[in-house]
Amino acid sequence: MQLCCLVRLSELEEYVRGCLVHTIKFSGPSKDAMSYVKWLRHDQRFTDILVQISPSSGHAFPRLKMRYKPSLVQARAQDLPLLDPSMRAEPLSPSEWRARLKSLDSNHDKANDDHKSCILLDVRNGYEWDIGHFQGAQRPEVDCFRTTSFGLSNLQVTDSDPLVNVDKDKTDILMYCTGGIRCDVYSTILRQKGFKNLFTLKGGVSNYLKKEGPEKWVGNLFVFDSRLSLPPATFKPGATTSSGSQEAPANSKFARCYICGSQVNELRHRNCANLDCNLLFLCCRNCVEGLRGCCCSNCKTAPRLRPVLFGSVRYQKWHLYRDSKVREEIS
Repeated sequence: MQLCCLVRLSELEEYVRGCLVHTIKFSGPSKDAMSYVKWLRHDQRFTDILVQISPSSGHAFPRLKMRYKPSLVQARAQDLPLLDPSMRAEPLSPSEWRARLKSLDSNHDKANDDHKSCILLDVRNGYEWDIGHFQGAQRPEVDCFRTTSFGLSNLQVTDSDPLVNVDKDKTDILMYCTGGIRCDVYSTILRQKGFKNLFTLKGGVSNYLKKEGPEKWVGNLFVFDSRLSLPPATFKPGATTSSGSQEAPANSKFARCYICGSQVNELRHRNCANLDCNLLFLCCRNCVEGLRGCCCSNCKTAPRLRPVLFGSVRYQKWHLYRDSKVREEIS
């Protein structure tokens, strides 16, 4: 069996000048993958690294990629005190996070919405929220982490920013993302903006699902590899929520078709069949068939169309589809 191992290197940050390195992601046969983890832990600097493992039917990361990213947000990384732990949010263990969410529900029932003492903040992208999120978290209206602006609105009050006009000294901000990286960066920005009570989910959602199961979580978890979407059972087989349901409210944006707005059955994004668009979007089966896998009617008439794919099959390189035989099948 292939295993996709996510290794969060929180101890590496003090050895890297001017940037914050957290995660190595790799996939391979379970024996080889765990041998690497064992070898890494022999280094005294990495004895307490957080190892997160999830199964894959094949290599989730078939190619080695090493990219230098000087900045994850609009501000330059070197301008942020990322190496100062006191400037980042306080990490909560999965069990502590679960307790805080239960307390948040209780306080919300008792308090007026205009006087919230605690806010649950999803600092991922909107399309990630669309297939799964913690109950009570507002959808981020961004498609790129660099444009996240929670707590940075200076000109006007907007519905898209839950941190507008909150009491920075008394309001608890609970932040979460997939693996914890974005929270460490963004909490530093919020700290500089004067927010005092910042908390993050240690190890992110993937670590929470492994430790606590899907309690207070609805839907699947978006992942940035060929699998795209992982159900909670991937991390903790057999675990269920207290309500036993993963259904979203009927009036929610959660799991809605990008084209017609209907509820989708498959919590997994697809790419537009138009190679020159390649939009990542959710789509119901009727719209997939009606638009031949495209996101709109304009893309349906584009010159470079890939075949309509269903289920978990992913698109391959264009040269595999451009010969006359395949073109006839998809025309």
